Order: sequence, then structure tokens, then C-alpha cells
Amino acid sequence: MIDLTKYSQDEVIAKGHYSIVRAEHEDSKKRLAVMCGAFAAIAPQVLRLAQPDGDAIPDGAAIGKLLEDGGDLLSKISFQITEIEGLAQQRAVLKAVAWNR
Repeated sequence: MIDLTKYSQDEVIAKGHYSIVRAEHEDSKKRLAVMCGAFAAIAPQVLRLAQPDGDAIPDGAAIGKLLEDGGDLLSKISFQITEIEGLAQQRAVLKAVAWNR
């Protein structure tokens, strides 16, 4: 068992802050992975709709909606990357404080 009384309140608080930021950083990276997967799935859907069987006319409205969704996803991905960068910077600062490094 660890004797937590040997740690100062400031150190405990700093490590708690680091833990919270680290968890959010990891969650943000998972959200980014999901968004990137969804974005990657759009291209084959567009291709399939743009090349219908036989002499069928491609569904321009459906293709347009997919492209719009892709644009929205790109915006969200960009925001998520900015969030991840900020959390990584915050995490590095807190790590130095929490572990005196």
C-alpha cells in the first residue's frame, strides 16, 4: 500500500490534473479515429452511387449529401486535431509539474 500522506497536497492536485487531461487526451484521439473511419467510408459510397448498374442515372442528390457530410466531417476532424494538440501541450506542462521533470 502507498502512504499518500508522504505526498504534498500540491503534488496530489497536480497529478490529479494530469490524470484528467491525460484521460481527455486519450478520449479525443479515440473520437478522431472514429471520425477518420467515417470519413474514409464516404469515398467508396460516392463511387458506388456515381457508377450505378446499367444505364441508370447517378443519384446526384445522394452524392451531394455524402460530399456535404464529408465536408462537415473534415471540419470536425480539424477541430479535433486542434483539441488534441492543445491537450498534448497541456499534458506535457502538467507532467513536468506533477513529477518535477
